[in-house]
This record gives sequence, structure tokens and C-alpha cells, in this order.
Amino acid sequence: MTRFERQTGQAARDVEWMIRKSGLTATVTRPVKVGEGSFFGSHAASETVVGSIPIEMKDLPQKDLVEIGADAVASVLPDCGIEEQDFVEVKGIRYRVTQIKQQNLFGEVTHLDLQLELEKRHG
Repeated sequence: MTRFERQTGQAARDVEWMIRKSGLTATVTRPVKVGEGSFFGSHAASETVVGSIPIEMKDLPQKDLVEIGADAVASVLPDCGIEEQDFVEVKGIRYRVTQIKQQNLFGEVTHLDLQLELEKRHG
């Protein structure tokens, strides 16, 4: 392993440490498509709990959030398994993941940035 590979690997471990150091976790749920997993036809839409992941919520000014079209922004580990349209719940607040962007350092994926939208409940 070259010095460069060791340094980029260390950078990825440092970012992981910072995300975990935030002390926050998010419960991830995934919408189940109507009819998915049913041999006999459609059934009501539901959700399945994917798991709990470490998350770092970014503290951005409202002006910046409006500019990017998000209610919140967060960082997660690259192997967390999150997908666009999943829901994350952090401190009792539920968001839908609207966009996922890989962040990398010289080819090493260090983390994922999530754009989040507050869940809009109807009822």
C-alpha cells in the first residue's frame, strides 16, 4: 500500500469518526410499493424499518437550505445502505431523503451527503 493510499484511507476513517462523534443516530424506514411481495395482488402501501445509522446533521443557514431546495442536510457513512425516498427520523423529526451525493477524496468515498425534506403528513 502506498503512502497516498494510506493517507486517503485515513481521511475516510477520520470522516467516519466525525460522523459517529456527532452522537446522533437515525432510524431508516423504506416505503414498500403497493403490491410488492404479494403473490395475490396489491395490498396497502406500508413501510419497513431498514435499521439505525449514525448521522451528522449539518447546521446550515435557512438561506442556504432554500437555495439547495432542502429542509435539512446530513452526512452518513457510505456503506449505510440508504436510498433516495427512504425516511430518516432524527430526534423525533421525520425527513424524506430526496437526494444522495457521494463525497470523495481522490477516489476514496468518504461519506454521503443527504438532502432531506420534512415529511408532510396528510390528515
